[in-house]
Amino acid sequence: RLFTGGSMARGLALLWLSALAHGSGAQYERKQRRPQYARVGGDDGVETLWQRPAADPPRGILFVAHGCGHQGPDLFTEVGPDGFEFPGCKRSYLGKCLGLPEEMRLRKAGLARGYIVMAVSGGFGRKSCWMPGEDLGNVAMAVEHVRKTEGLPEDTPVLAMGASSGGAFVGHLAQPLEQGGLPHLKCIVPEIMAIDANSNRGVPTLFVHMPRDKSTAAAVERDMQVLRSKGIRSKEIPVRPVPVTEEFLAQCFDKATAADVLRAMQADKLLDHQGLLAEDARRRVWVKTVRTAIAGRSSDTLEADESCMAELLNVAWAQHEFTSQFAEEMLDFCEQ
Repeated sequence: RLFTGGSMARGLALLWLSALAHGSGAQYERKQRRPQYARVGGDDGVETLWQRPAADPPRGILFVAHGCGHQGPDLFTEVGPDGFEFPGCKRSYLGKCLGLPEEMRLRKAGLARGYIVMAVSGGFGRKSCWMPGEDLGNVAMAVEHVRKTEGLPEDTPVLAMGASSGGAFVGHLAQPLEQGGLPHLKCIVPEIMAIDANSNRGVPTLFVHMPRDKSTAAAVERDMQVLRSKGIRSKEIPVRPVPVTEEFLAQCFDKATAADVLRAMQADKLLDHQGLLAEDARRRVWVKTVRTAIAGRSSDTLEADESCMAELLNVAWAQHEFTSQFAEEMLDFCEQ
């Protein structure tokens, strides 16, 4: 069909408006799937961070509880892969996002499975432990805020995973509702921590623990016996030490720097013949060696509870650290 001047102009205008609408829609979609930040309940309220997955509708909510000395922003980076600067980092009680490697990998695994991944800063809101007396209500309020903001059904399932203090806390979420338990809780995954199994209202429980910590391993075994006696599905995943390799270190450094760090650690006999740490990373005898190797090449502070490298070496030693090594198995368990 041939267009007259007027009809062609109208056609071009319609095409432009359509392109604009699609472009705006794409921008809105990207915004919706970028990390979000809120202080639920007011300016000094419950610090809550979350991210919606590409899957629509989401399959549920994955709540991640940090350990002592940590906070919710640990799961996020200040600048995303597309260059987006997450304003929630500067607004947070800590004033920054740490983007720690294990927490980040768990968040990405949850998003890839189609879950909204959320975190709350427990306790005093920064570098703190969980306080069940106050935080049970705070987390319930934060989950409800995310659910309503994202337009999810009231019965949206919640998966709860936490490490150390956060591991004990997700155990409290499984209490009866009249005792402060979290509604619509599908499973809990306490890491490197036992729980009060007697108070579990019937929520499937997966323990991810590090047998090098014999006390916790024994407590986990006792918890599993209690859960089995109550007919509650439970399982454990033991986490063993892992060798320090270039690939392992590349989670924190570029390839060349990772190679130099590995050589320096080998030269200073920080690793055995299998590449395993010769002693507990929390003793921090590795710091001087690594600081010299990365000088002028990395912004990693090497500080405990803030550093990418510090967290990785705690995972390598495998006694007490947040870990995402079994993220897929954790999600599989919860989806059964």
